[in-house]
Amino acid sequence: LQNSGIEHYFKTVTNSEMAGVKKPNPIIFNFALKQAQANLKDALMIGDSWEADIEGAMNMGMDALFFNEFNVEVDDKVLQVKHLNEIKRFL
Repeated sequence: LQNSGIEHYFKTVTNSEMAGVKKPNPIIFNFALKQAQANLKDALMIGDSWEADIEGAMNMGMDALFFNEFNVEVDDKVLQVKHLNEIKRFL
């Protein structure tokens, strides 16, 4: 986030160590929402793992943005970027 110059867009960043579980466990998504004092409809999961990040978020009803650095074939209905600086368009 720092190297991409986008860290100022984020109030909190959550990891599995903080939440006590790994994605795609719903507990981590709920933990992140609580930490950010956000609700599901205003949240956006940004991740580079299709199963853990994107499917995990979508299973919760959360919007997701796939950082598709390696141009993996995915459902074109899912928002995706290939470069971190493209994320700014969605924030």
